[in-house]
Amino acid sequence: MPESVTVRPAAPGDVEALLRVKARSWREAYGALLPSAYLDAIEDRIPEDVPVWTALIGSDRDLWVADDGGRLLGVALAGPPRSAAETGRTGADDAAASPADLPDVELMVLYVLAEAYGTGLGARLLDAVVGDRPAVLRVLAENPRAVAFYAKHGFAAVGAPEPMTGPWAGLHEQLMVRRLPHDGNAA
Repeated sequence: MPESVTVRPAAPGDVEALLRVKARSWREAYGALLPSAYLDAIEDRIPEDVPVWTALIGSDRDLWVADDGGRLLGVALAGPPRSAAETGRTGADDAAASPADLPDVELMVLYVLAEAYGTGLGARLLDAVVGDRPAVLRVLAENPRAVAFYAKHGFAAVGAPEPMTGPWAGLHEQLMVRRLPHDGNAA
């Protein structure tokens, strides 16, 4: 599958499909952890989210997709770190690293459908939006597959996982940072 998949910048016509990939990947990865009503609401909100995500194309953020002959299998988004206002965070969760200590690239989104796990598609998307640059991300600590993927690609946990709120209550978000340029040849 990976050879037939093109990793490319998203186009406006991709946005609804990439949001459906994001929603489906959340169901696959977090379905046992999150209320199904919350996941249903994310899917229901896709038409409202299309303009917001379309505006990301051509902005200071890199939005890429994994395209298998017109069928999207993954999506990634990176760019300048989001502010506390954009994320809804107070900043307390970054106490282990001040904003001045964090890289100036944030990986905000990296989702691949379960059928593409283990194919290298996640690594290709990561390389497309971040490359070998230092970067910061937040990952659900209860998603060991994702934590291991990011560690394999040079990211290290910073501080303790922080408790989440709302539908994510009872779960924890881990700040991870890759400080040095990464050569992409992780073991």
